[in-house]
Parts: sequence; C-alpha cells; structure tokens
Amino acid sequence: MKNATVIFGPSVDAAIRDMIDYVDVDSIPNVITFLDLIQQRLVRTLSLFPESGSPFQASTRLFVVEGYGFLYEYHPESNEVHVLEMKAPGMDWR
Repeated sequence: MKNATVIFGPSVDAAIRDMIDYVDVDSIPNVITFLDLIQQRLVRTLSLFPESGSPFQASTRLFVVEGYGFLYEYHPESNEVHVLEMKAPGMDWR
C-alpha cells in the first residue's frame, strides 16, 4: 500500500505562526528547528500508519508528538491524512 499523503490545515499553520510570534526574536531559529522536527515525525508516522492516533471524536483522531496534540482525520478512499488542529502542551482545548 502507498504511504498516505499528510495535509496540514490552515489552523495548524496559524498555530505555528502564533508560536513563532510568541517567542523572543533570538529564539525563532530554535523554535523553527523544533517545529520542523515535530512535523517530520508526524508526517513520517501518519503517512505509514494513518490510523495510529487515539480515537478522539467521531472520525477524528489524536496523535501527540513532544507534548503537542494534533487532531486529524484519515480518509482511506483518497489515502489522505488531514491534520486539523495543533495544540500546545498545557492548553485546555477539550
């Protein structure tokens, strides 16, 4: 079976921008490196094992990387993983 395609939604992009805006300018390169590593791990895992996240609500699953929660849906008919939300550790979002 071909690896699933992982697609990040606009709210994930917004959460990443918010993180970058939140930190000191000198820390931005470190934050970008950290986020890149998280994204690589998420894409690698979900492309190989798209249903590996914990069931969350209805067809939505939760996958946690380094304390960051990612809500996603797997669409087997198109073999796509749609990452819907990224939540930082400690956020009350349920």
